[in-house]
Amino acid sequence: MRRNVWWACALVLLAAAGCGGSDAKPVTQADMEQTSLNDVAELYRVYQISKNKPPEKVADLASSEQIAPIGMNAIRTGDVIVRLGATLPDTGEAPGKGPDEVLAYQKQVPESGGKVLMLDRTIKTMTADEFKAAKLAGTSSSEKAPAKKK
Repeated sequence: MRRNVWWACALVLLAAAGCGGSDAKPVTQADMEQTSLNDVAELYRVYQISKNKPPEKVADLASSEQIAPIGMNAIRTGDVIVRLGATLPDTGEAPGKGPDEVLAYQKQVPESGGKVLMLDRTIKTMTADEFKAAKLAGTSSSEKAPAKKK
């Protein structure tokens, strides 16, 4: 009985102290953008490994949502645009070498620049002009067509 009380007290103290410690910094917008693009890379990688082909539609990526929910949510909300139908040159754990093509990007990148996910699964920051000059991977995009004005 004493042992159970001791463990309960220890757990309460750990919970009160928190996991981040006193030097933990708050999550920034840049951190979230990085995480969402990393998650998209993982969704794409897992799909290609399991199906031996690249995803052709957003629903293909949804089958692995539990692995990378932030990335899937970013695609669904349109915060991240992913290029579909592109074959990853390397599906190893770590990003590999591959063609200099854009696989996914933050929605604001075409107008104001920002972070992009390359086909080799590395993340770069591009200006709007660099993005316009970059080659896009794949055959289609997750970008939704703008609604027609009435």
